[in-house]
Amino acid sequence: MKRIFTFFTALVLTGAVDMQAQNVWQKGWVDAQAQNVCAAVLPQPSPSSHAAKKATIEPAENQNWWGFVSTSSTKYGLGVGATDTYHCAVFIPGTHIVAGGKTIHAVRFGLVAPNASDAKVWIASQLPSDINETSCIDVVEVNADELKSDCIDVNLSAPYTIPEEGVYVGYSFTINKVQFSSDAYPALFTGEEFNNSFYIRTKTKQKSWISMYGNGYGSLFLQVLLEGTFEDNIAAVVPLNIGKYYTKLGEQAMVNLTLANLGTSPITSIDYQIGNANSEELSEQQHMDLETPIPFVSSELISLPVDPQPEIGSKQMTLHVTKVNGEENKLVYSDPHYNYTNFNLYTLSDIIERNVAVEEYTGTGCGWCPRGLIGMDKLRKTFGDRFIGIGLHQYNSGDAMFIAKNAYANVNFSGAPSCRMNRNDEIDPYYGVGTDICDDFRAEMAIPALVAVTVSGMWNEEKTEVEAKATVSPLFDSSFKLEFVLVGDGLTGTGSGWTQSNYYCDYSSSELPDDLTIFGSDGKYGSSSITGWKFNDVALSSSYTSSQNQVSALDDLQTEVPVDIDYTLKLPTKTTLLNAIKKDQVYVVALVISPDGTIANAAKAKVEDYDPTGINTAPTTLQSTVAGSYSLTGRRLTAPQKGLNIVRTADGKTQKIIVR
Repeated sequence: MKRIFTFFTALVLTGAVDMQAQNVWQKGWVDAQAQNVCAAVLPQPSPSSHAAKKATIEPAENQNWWGFVSTSSTKYGLGVGATDTYHCAVFIPGTHIVAGGKTIHAVRFGLVAPNASDAKVWIASQLPSDINETSCIDVVEVNADELKSDCIDVNLSAPYTIPEEGVYVGYSFTINKVQFSSDAYPALFTGEEFNNSFYIRTKTKQKSWISMYGNGYGSLFLQVLLEGTFEDNIAAVVPLNIGKYYTKLGEQAMVNLTLANLGTSPITSIDYQIGNANSEELSEQQHMDLETPIPFVSSELISLPVDPQPEIGSKQMTLHVTKVNGEENKLVYSDPHYNYTNFNLYTLSDIIERNVAVEEYTGTGCGWCPRGLIGMDKLRKTFGDRFIGIGLHQYNSGDAMFIAKNAYANVNFSGAPSCRMNRNDEIDPYYGVGTDICDDFRAEMAIPALVAVTVSGMWNEEKTEVEAKATVSPLFDSSFKLEFVLVGDGLTGTGSGWTQSNYYCDYSSSELPDDLTIFGSDGKYGSSSITGWKFNDVALSSSYTSSQNQVSALDDLQTEVPVDIDYTLKLPTKTTLLNAIKKDQVYVVALVISPDGTIANAAKAKVEDYDPTGINTAPTTLQSTVAGSYSLTGRRLTAPQKGLNIVRTADGKTQKIIVR
């Protein structure tokens, strides 16, 4: 059986002396034959066990610290979650506009793991199989008392000039014991990802070098002290694609990009051009003075205006930084890959809010999944109707709520607990990408919808099926796909299939975040097996059969022309689950899928009792006080239309009325 490296990530706060156990979840590769893996949250070292140290080597004249990263960026950890010897490196091309031809005097890296030892820094012409004087150009032992810091400076044995063919610079260390989260995930990374900026291997788990470029981990935290003549007025734009932006027809858009200063003088102004990426036409040069200058080897997020587009639709745009501080951007001539960035601009007929669908990979057999239950519950309580949770119990087949993978869309999770918001990147359902899943939700919720969608559901007379109906109204001419899901709340039962595994019982409540203390050894659910838990947002069934969505694609939709789609959803047949479903706590969800596979918008509604007339009307008391009816996009209607209508009463209240 082929062995595949398994990575985990954990947040490490920059300069922190009392790091919290955060954002720890399996991500990357697992054995094709292996069982599902759930990820641990380990306790953290006490404040006195390590201290963040300041840089010890100050640059002399004609010297500068340089790297693919800055020292001020938040650092994260990467590791194999076990004792092992790590080797981490970057490659510095001899043609690099800043570093090429310079002389390296020292290396800066970070290693906060309390149980790390035998640390070395080294340089080599090739990625070495062994760290010794034979395979490396230089190897320097790091004093043990210099460790446990996120900023360690080490002088080389002798200065080394970067040759035309480039050089590898790295550090190695051994983890002797996995006692804390920082022992499990000791290789620090940060910032944006670049080619050549992160190579890693270990002695046991991953015996060959691999590049982490393209996996979303940023760059290895490593800098070098360079000496030489440094160029000025150089700005790089990262990343190459800055994502999607939205504006209403006739209005200006603002795009955000990270501008990195590779020149010695602080960047105080830039000139730039914007145009259609599919043509060679660019706008006239525009000028911007920066409120805060950007120092050398630092980066800042800036916002630039984009002129209103003449028509509704989407375009791939390009932005070129042509001048820095009034001088030609030298990066244009050396590495054109980084003097521009692309982005997708959506010009819409209207800007409306969108809901956020959170699909969570979980299971009763996953001992770390209780934190996912708490994270999803926090999103429900914090964001109300804007949160559309879908708990995919696919971790273990013995789970009473297990839903087969071929009965749902392939969301492609790598470990539990984890989630995807609107089918974007996989993140932790409790910590998100940082410290709080709510922060990620707010960012996702702030993105406008590309399409308006409403959904309704009605039981059949026997309450064995749900007749679902969605109304989709795009905000620009487009094509989408539609998926339906049934979810249930308040599910509970007896027997092993309903017993939630809990690994947090191995820790006292004082070692856990406040809302996880109930799972600690002295908490309400402080045992290895939790019984009586009421599960919410449980995926019961969907419009998928044998891995195929049974709802026809919505092709060639026209702007603000609503389309109705009907589908019959069946309840699961497994008796254990079927008997636990509370018919008054079942909801139907409609997911509108963009061509890129992400969720453009979603809607959720409680399944209503069977009504042979097929019409839900406002109560008589409401009808007498109606002040106006409106479409989903806010247009006033002369009368309610087919589908969902927003009715406003004289007292300012609103109510959703469905006309079938």
